[in-house]
Amino acid sequence: MFNAPCERGRGRMVVAEAFIRTLRELRERGNVTEVGFRDHWHRVVVESGEMTWDGWYPPPLMGMAVLFATAADPSRVNFRTFRDGESFVSRATLDPVDGIVLGYASNVHRRTGLPGDFATTVYLGREQRLLDHFRQAADVCREIASVVRPDLTAGELPAEALTALARRGLGGTTHSDTDPDGHNVGHSLPRRLFVRRGGDSRLDSVDQFTIEPQVGSPDDPTLPKIMLHYVVSAQEQVAVCDACEDPLRDPAII
Repeated sequence: MFNAPCERGRGRMVVAEAFIRTLRELRERGNVTEVGFRDHWHRVVVESGEMTWDGWYPPPLMGMAVLFATAADPSRVNFRTFRDGESFVSRATLDPVDGIVLGYASNVHRRTGLPGDFATTVYLGREQRLLDHFRQAADVCREIASVVRPDLTAGELPAEALTALARRGLGGTTHSDTDPDGHNVGHSLPRRLFVRRGGDSRLDSVDQFTIEPQVGSPDDPTLPKIMLHYVVSAQEQVAVCDACEDPLRDPAII
């Protein structure tokens, strides 16, 4: 089920590998801004020759968002939506020792026509409270993915997701301005149908869909919001493409 081959997710692998390369190359340079990180990441993505210059939909510019925060002040990653001006890349600088990096890219893969639709949040520090929070976020996303069945509906999955989050003392849906309900835990690809309360379509009626709750702690606002994207297919059998969601699960990667 997990670690499924991302046969149609080549674009996601391109942007994820470019993100890791960018983090590796810029982390220790000093005075790296969100703008500089975005531009370097975008250049690596475009140079692959496989992806479009712009994203699935604007804003954000170039289809990419980068937000920097720290363990001491995570407010920058506690965003509402990347469409908001305050969530556009800024001159905020990366803390290479205790920083938090949120990256999102929706550049479209030219051959498959599918957006990269990659997002991850990584913590560069060693504070145990933060490490535990990030581990909980990854675990709950995998737990939500594990309950997927072909006959489950787009309305039933959010209920399962909120239950799984609550069991861990967490919360988090994704706000989308184009979602009539306003909050969801994902959407289909390539057509953007939301996985939200009240949805009655079966999950196997779409090619792929994302699981992307924006995980936070209702009881501890000092913990950051964590955004991860998992792409799932429920046609015939459930397959979860999670190969590029947590680039720091192997510390040797950077």
